Amino acid sequence: MKRIRIILMTAAVLVLAAATAFGAQAASAGGRKAGVKIGYVDLQRALNESNAGKAAKAELQSMMKQMQATIDQKVSETEKLKAELEKQALVLSPEAKKEKQDAIDKLSKETQALISNANTEMQKKQRLKEIGILKKIKTAIDDIGAKENYLIILPADVILYSRNGIELTDEVINRVNQMSSKPAARAPKAAPRTMQKAPAKSGK
Repeated sequence: MKRIRIILMTAAVLVLAAATAFGAQAASAGGRKAGVKIGYVDLQRALNESNAGKAAKAELQSMMKQMQATIDQKVSETEKLKAELEKQALVLSPEAKKEKQDAIDKLSKETQALISNANTEMQKKQRLKEIGILKKIKTAIDDIGAKENYLIILPADVILYSRNGIELTDEVINRVNQMSSKPAARAPKAAPRTMQKAPAKSGK
């Protein structure tokens, strides 16, 4: 999310610079347009509080819980072998000790691999979920901007001061929720095929 936010913030600064230049040109031309609307959206809150965001969070937490259970099992097996080795150290032969230590080392490596893979998979899954929701948020913002005649809509975290800016976060969340609740469009049913009768054979 940090990388995505940096990209969005950079884009917002560029757009803000363009909007400032536009305003300066309009003022120099002596034409001041009334009713210029500038809005802003808290993207993090839209991500977290939209139904899609809440569902993604629940899914990621469930996925993390399953991964953690697998990791905990490996750790438990490793600790059990360590306890056995410590308890039997005085009676085991060097070969038996080495065998148990090799098994412990193998389990430790497997555990580390599980942790690394789990972190990678979680990050990948989270990025995909966030990108999907951000696309819906962008669609909602575009729709609001076009229909309600906004000059510009910015991320809230790039605004240091705004006297007349309008917060649109709640409206964006509502629109994203509406998108998520709409059933997927069904493909039209094909018309039933009628059986054609074979032409009757003429008698000879």
